[in-house]
Amino acid sequence: MTETHDLTQYRFKASTKVRMSHTDIAGIANNISFFSYIEIGRFDYFTNIGMSYTDLSKFGAASALVDASCRYFSPLYFDDVIDIHTRVNRLGRSSFEMDYLIVVPGRDTVSARGKTVTVFFDPESRKSIPMPEGFKQAIIAFEGEQNIEIKQ
Repeated sequence: MTETHDLTQYRFKASTKVRMSHTDIAGIANNISFFSYIEIGRFDYFTNIGMSYTDLSKFGAASALVDASCRYFSPLYFDDVIDIHTRVNRLGRSSFEMDYLIVVPGRDTVSARGKTVTVFFDPESRKSIPMPEGFKQAIIAFEGEQNIEIKQ
């Protein structure tokens, strides 16, 4: 299956390579490896905007990934260089959703599309809390308010 998307909607891109440990005997990336690529996109995105997950403790907050999915369209192979186009597409009261496109530069297809949802919570009570304002503002400043669905 071939799927194309408008990469201009993604203001951030991380890059990595398909390692031997990510592949099966035929040299094709295992499905589970795509979640590692999604994680690279997520953590590199926040480092890029100057807001790492470890910074959450400054706000008295913690976060948990509560949903992760990946839809596969075309295989990746050992030694492929891949780009992970990453964006935040929804901000909720206590959560945010990220969208990922995994692409081999030079190919006209998207290999996979991923989605994650992260929820903020109080580390002591373990109950969800509103997203820290500084975190939210860093995302809005990077993505542009017009490019994100914001729910209050």
